Amino acid sequence: MAKYTTNTTISASLSPQDAQMILGLRLLIARAANKDSLAWCDDASLTCPARFLLERIFPMAPLLAARSLALKAAEARHQAACAAHEQALHLYRLDADSQDKLALRFEPLLTIPVPDQPITTIDALRHHLLDLIEKPAPYTVVRRTNTHGLQIETPTGPASDSPLLHRAQTLAWAYLEGQPGQPVFPFCLE
Repeated sequence: MAKYTTNTTISASLSPQDAQMILGLRLLIARAANKDSLAWCDDASLTCPARFLLERIFPMAPLLAARSLALKAAEARHQAACAAHEQALHLYRLDADSQDKLALRFEPLLTIPVPDQPITTIDALRHHLLDLIEKPAPYTVVRRTNTHGLQIETPTGPASDSPLLHRAQTLAWAYLEGQPGQPVFPFCLE
């Protein structure tokens, strides 16, 4: 049986591959949450209609604007869902000291693949997640909150993996507990 922990020392150093993987997971979940997909939040940043609009508002970098907006919207929605737990860690806040924000601040968003087509089923999301992380990430559900939060415990990851990456993969996998129009916002407490 795996040992579960929520008290992990996180290093701000991430390999470029780990940083790209974390951002890829964040963008994938943000895409799945869009209005034309699983409709988990009131965001359409990565949809075709938004692309049309953003090409006119940000003609030099509409794709970058879309991805930045999607990440900000997802982070805000997760903060709202976890507001009752000041130390909650979620996919868009992997470390209580914001080391993930520091480590990812200069990573390019445009090189990360994001599905163009809507992700309308949990099975489709599962396939996209498996393309990124290759195998299911185990976790234990602790409880559900009335704000659609899903508190989980994550097992200790392999010593060779970055703790930030391991946490991101586990949290991303927990989104499969949601349903179309019925979001879950996985989080853990440190």
